[in-house]
Amino acid sequence: MDLNTQKEMFSYAYIEAVASVAGYSVCRKNRAMDNAGIDVTIEASGEVGEVIFPKIDAQVKCTESENIRKQNCVKFPLPVNNYKTLIDTRAIMPLILVVVLVPSDIHNWLKITEEDILMKKCGYWVSLKGQPPTKNTKNITVELPRQNLFTPASLQTMMEKIGRRENL
Repeated sequence: MDLNTQKEMFSYAYIEAVASVAGYSVCRKNRAMDNAGIDVTIEASGEVGEVIFPKIDAQVKCTESENIRKQNCVKFPLPVNNYKTLIDTRAIMPLILVVVLVPSDIHNWLKITEEDILMKKCGYWVSLKGQPPTKNTKNITVELPRQNLFTPASLQTMMEKIGRRENL
């Protein structure tokens, strides 16, 4: 398996671990939806606030780049096609970008002992809905606030906002 596929699989495992602890399920999308910019759907199995079966679609990226984590944000070079999908205001379901950071050495991504399972490093999320279009043709650097760690608590907060019919 090539490294990019390993990154993709690891980032999905991270999303699934976070969602399972938060009490939600994850559905990986088929190739057509992946090509359209949606990798996974995270969903609740019941009511959250005013909404039954709330869902979040996510575009998931994984990188080993060390220099993208700045003081207050993660600066990630996102393909313009993905950006166009993520900023579109016509989406019915919330659509977020999740960027998972991993160590440069694949052997440091995961540590398992009888007492612990440790996945390194972490993921950040952002909603880009309504951001301005770009004139770039290849990539656009997007900023993910470092306070937006993708954790069970942050995912539950997102679902609660959806349950109140608020934007992310």
